[in-house]
Amino acid sequence: MRFIFRLVAVLVVLVVMIVVGVLMIPGEKIAGLASDQLEAQTGRKLDISGEVSTSIFPVLGVKTGALTVSNAPWSSKGPILTAKSLFIGVDLQALFSGDIKIKKIELIEPEIMLEIAANGRGNWENDVGGASGVDGGAGGISAFSLAKAVIKNGKITFADHRSGETYVLNAVDSTLKLPAFRGRGDVSLSAQMRGQLISLTADVADFGGFLQGEVGRVNIKTMIADSKIVFAGRAGISPVAVDGNLDAELGTMAGLFKLLGMTPPELARGMGQTVAVAGNVTYTSKGSAHLRDGRIALDQNILRGAADYFPGKTPTIKAKFNADALDFTAISGGSDGGSGSSGAMGWPKDHIDVSGLSLVNGEISLAVGAVDLGVTKFGKSRISITIDRSRAVFKLLDVQAYDGTIAGQFVVNGRGGLSVGGDLKARNISMTPLLVDAADYDRLIGVGDLSFKFLGVGNSVDAIAKSLSGSGGFNLGKGELRGLDLAGMLRNLDTSYQGKGQKTIFDALGATFTIKGGVLRNDDFKFAAPLASATGKGNIDIGDQTLDYRINPVALADENGIGGISVPVIVSGTWANPQFRPDLQALIDQNLAEEKAALEARLKAEEAALRAKVEAKEAELRAKAAAKEAELRAQAKAKEEDLRRQAEQAVGAEEGESLEDAAKRKAEEELLRGLGNLLGGN
Repeated sequence: MRFIFRLVAVLVVLVVMIVVGVLMIPGEKIAGLASDQLEAQTGRKLDISGEVSTSIFPVLGVKTGALTVSNAPWSSKGPILTAKSLFIGVDLQALFSGDIKIKKIELIEPEIMLEIAANGRGNWENDVGGASGVDGGAGGISAFSLAKAVIKNGKITFADHRSGETYVLNAVDSTLKLPAFRGRGDVSLSAQMRGQLISLTADVADFGGFLQGEVGRVNIKTMIADSKIVFAGRAGISPVAVDGNLDAELGTMAGLFKLLGMTPPELARGMGQTVAVAGNVTYTSKGSAHLRDGRIALDQNILRGAADYFPGKTPTIKAKFNADALDFTAISGGSDGGSGSSGAMGWPKDHIDVSGLSLVNGEISLAVGAVDLGVTKFGKSRISITIDRSRAVFKLLDVQAYDGTIAGQFVVNGRGGLSVGGDLKARNISMTPLLVDAADYDRLIGVGDLSFKFLGVGNSVDAIAKSLSGSGGFNLGKGELRGLDLAGMLRNLDTSYQGKGQKTIFDALGATFTIKGGVLRNDDFKFAAPLASATGKGNIDIGDQTLDYRINPVALADENGIGGISVPVIVSGTWANPQFRPDLQALIDQNLAEEKAALEARLKAEEAALRAKVEAKEAELRAKAAAKEAELRAQAKAKEEDLRRQAEQAVGAEEGESLEDAAKRKAEEELLRGLGNLLGGN
C-alpha cells in the first residue's frame, strides 16, 4: 500500500508541475518524468504505454494509458503493478494556496503482486535508501489529502515464499477517502476469493502514520461468505502487528475453509459447525496469535478463557478455558442414549468425521460444569485435552458423574480411520442413570464401583460397538431390581410372575467380564438377597444388542435359609425386549442329579451297614477260632504231661531228677550190670 501511494505522490507532483506552467509538456515527457521520479524514490521503473493526457476542466488532472511498475529485483513473478489506466485529479484552487488536495484517483483493472521473500522481506519495500525529504510525508510520501481513490475490477495476488501459500483476490473494487493526510482515512473493499465474496470497511485514525509503519488506532469490519469479523484496536503494517478487541461470527465455517483452499470437514454439532470468537487479540510479526478474556462458541458450546496460536505446518493451540456445560452428543450419534438410536433399531450407523483433529495440535485444559457425550454424562469436571497428529486424549482429572467420581482417560484417534478407547475407574456411581444413558435400561437401582478398559475401531457408533475389546468389572452393595420378583417367580415356577411391589431387594451384586469382537463374556456373576441368591454366566452382545445369558437363582423357603427351590433361567432376546424363560432341561438335569445323589447316599449307607455286619461276623469267627485253638493247646499240653509221667516211671526217675538224667543213670546201671555179668560177677 505504501508503494502505491509513492506512485500516486509522484504523479501528484507532476500534476502540480503542469499547473504551474508546463501544461504544454507532451504526455510522453510527463510519463518519462514520472518514471524517473518513481525510480529515484523506490528503485522501480514505471512504464506507461499509450497516450498520457492532461485536463483542466472539470477536474485538473492526468490520465494515463496502460502502465506497469517493475517488481523487486529478487522476484520472478513479473511486475508488482499493471493497470489498464490511471487517472489523478487535483483541486486547482487549493494548488494556488500551496496545498495538494487530490479530488480523485481512479485505477482501472489493476493487477497487484504482493510477495514476501523467504527471508521475510516484502516486495513493496524500497530498493533504495533515504526518502524524498518532503515534509509531512510518511516515509518520503508528500502530504496530501484525498477526496476519493477508486480501484475498479482489480486483482491482488499475495504470495508468501516462506510457507509456499498463494492467495488471489479477484473482482477487487476499493475506495479510499482521506480528508487530511495525518487524519482519519476510510477504506472500503469488495472482492472474490475462490468463489467466496469478501467485503471490508475500515477507518484508520492516522492514515499517514499508518503508511509510515506506525501502530495506530483502526476499526475494521469484514464479511466473508456468511462470516462476520469486527476488530477495534491498534494495528501496523510494517511489520504487521495487531492488538485490540475482536468479535468474529464465523458462520458455518464452510466459506472460510473454501477461502483457504481446504475441503470443509464434516464436523459434528458441538465441534464447530459454526464458530464465534470474541475477546482481546494480539497478532505478532512472527504470525502467532493470542486471545485473552476470550469467549469461543462452538455451536451451542460456550468456552471462556485464554488461548495462544502458533503457526506451522500443523498449527499449535494452547488454551485454558472454562464452561458452564458442553454438549457433544452428536459425536455418539444422538442425545437419547440407547432409546431411539439403539434398542431394536441398533446403534447409529452415521459416519463420524473427526478429520478436524488433523487441523491443529494442541494442549487444552477445561474446567466444566457439565459434559454430555451422548452415551455418558459428566457433572462438574476438570479435563485436559491433548491433540497430537489427529489423536485426542481426554484425561479425566476430577470428574463428577452419576453422583460419584470417574478418573482415567478417553482417547479419540483419527489416524488412518477412527478408533476410540479408554481406561476408566468409577466410584460410588448411581447405576440407574448410567444404564439408562448407556443402554436404555432402568430396572437396576444401586450404587457401586466400576472399572472399564476398552478399545473400539470404526467410523460409526455401530462399527465401534461391534469391534469392542476390553475388560472390566463392577461391584454393588444393597439395591433393587425393579419389575422382577425373583423369589415369587421361583416359588410359583412362573417367569411372568410380578408379585407385590414388582421388585427384588438385594444385598450384593457383582461380576467381572471380558469383551472381544463386541461381545461381553461373564462367568462369575453373583447375586445375594434376603430370600434369594443367584449365580450367572453368559454373553451380552454389545454390537447386536442381544442377550444369551443363564442365571441360576435359588429362592429360600424362609428367612433362616431352610429349604428352597432353584429354577435356572435363560435370558435371551434384545436389550429393548429381553425374554426370560426357565431352563427346563437344566431343571430336569438338576432334579435327576438330586435323585441320583439320594440313591448314591442310600447305597453308601446300605454298603456301610453290610460291611459292618461282615466285620462283626468275622470278629465272631476269629473269637471262636481263638478259643478252639486255646482248647487244643491245653489238651496237647495235658497229653504231653501224661506221657512225661509215664516215661519217668519207666526209667525210675527220682524226685527232682529230670527224665534225661534218669534215663542216663538207668543206662549206666544196665551197662555196669552187663559188664559184671561178662566178667563173671554176680
